[in-house]
Amino acid sequence: MKKLHLREFESPKEFHEAVDVAKAAWRFSDRLLSPASDMIAATHAGGLTAGAFEEGRLLGYVHGIPRTNMGVPCQHSHLLAVLPETQGRGLGILLKQFQRTWCLEHGIQLVTWTYDPFLLKNANLNIKRLRAVAVRILPNFYGPMGGIYHDVPSDRFEVLWRLDDPIVERAAQAKDPERQEEELVTLPIATLGRLPNVTRVRLPFPGGAPEIYRTDAEGTIKARKRFAAIATKLFEAGFEVTGVGELKTGPAYVLDKR
Repeated sequence: MKKLHLREFESPKEFHEAVDVAKAAWRFSDRLLSPASDMIAATHAGGLTAGAFEEGRLLGYVHGIPRTNMGVPCQHSHLLAVLPETQGRGLGILLKQFQRTWCLEHGIQLVTWTYDPFLLKNANLNIKRLRAVAVRILPNFYGPMGGIYHDVPSDRFEVLWRLDDPIVERAAQAKDPERQEEELVTLPIATLGRLPNVTRVRLPFPGGAPEIYRTDAEGTIKARKRFAAIATKLFEAGFEVTGVGELKTGPAYVLDKR
């Protein structure tokens, strides 16, 4: 069996290999990829770039940069990419847990990042497996991106990963049981009226991304606008995305009031 090794990058060559991994994972044009020189500089300035290597081959990597506007020591996890042919092996989880250990060893207890809320695979990793929480939505955060997004706006959830939270600690040890989700109020994406007086709700979102970005771009754009409107209202009312579940109609987020 080939041995997998996780470690920090050690040479410029590995940063250039990371750009190739990102290109394969996201199919973006070169102008939308973080160049190796930027990642080298950010790592030199106190960031982290680490990869999963198998017999010297880079299979995936995580890249984080120092963040200074959160009031506490913080790292912003800017990139996480895994080669398409190696997805499904849990490399994303391993890389994020490597990042968690590295940050704690460097006195950092908070990591932030953004992700597309319609990507169920990412939602399951970020919210269900790692136990990060989404706290706001950033409409069209990066502007037009192309690649897997085609003409769809680059809306993003921003998440907080509180590394010293007992829930995150249990999740790191694979000991965190699924929360019970009975008696949750489900808010249709089209609902923009008065929020119910409850502390937990479910917010559905369309399944099938990113394929639907190509097959139904117009419908996806309309759904994103409605989703962003109700999500913003929930975040402003003090809710956080804490879970991901399934309804008969498709996936849904679980939100708890802080």
